[in-house]
Amino acid sequence: MGDFAFLICFILLFVFSVYLGFTIGNYWGERALSAGAYWLYNAIAVVACVVLTAVLTLFPLLYATPLGLLMGAVVGLKMGFGESVGPWKVLDRFFDVNRRQRGAAGAAARAARRRKKTGEAAPDLISVSGDKASRRASAASNDTENKR
Repeated sequence: MGDFAFLICFILLFVFSVYLGFTIGNYWGERALSAGAYWLYNAIAVVACVVLTAVLTLFPLLYATPLGLLMGAVVGLKMGFGESVGPWKVLDRFFDVNRRQRGAAGAAARAARRRKKTGEAAPDLISVSGDKASRRASAASNDTENKR
């Protein structure tokens, strides 16, 4: 009976570590400004996995935790980075994964990273500074003044 409880706890810790790794990887993937930074974060994730594996060798229940963290971090980095890089690019092209979405998301992600690097402001999506808007605003203010 003890083996079954160990197995359940082992699986739960593994799944939680994958989720935690994905959350961490997604956070850092959004902050990667270039493909070089993306690969640097991947290398840091691998080194952290090796160090955690060495530290946790004394605890059999935690053997899968570093591997789950690494798996989640690699996928989270890719999702947070927002475009296909390296082996992901080859796989996405081979399986023809959302070709149009991939192109649009890659362009948007590159533009966002370029704006982050240069400190440029994001484009305005809704503009309220047109002639119609100013006429409406002045007409509304005139109406309220006339009612008084």
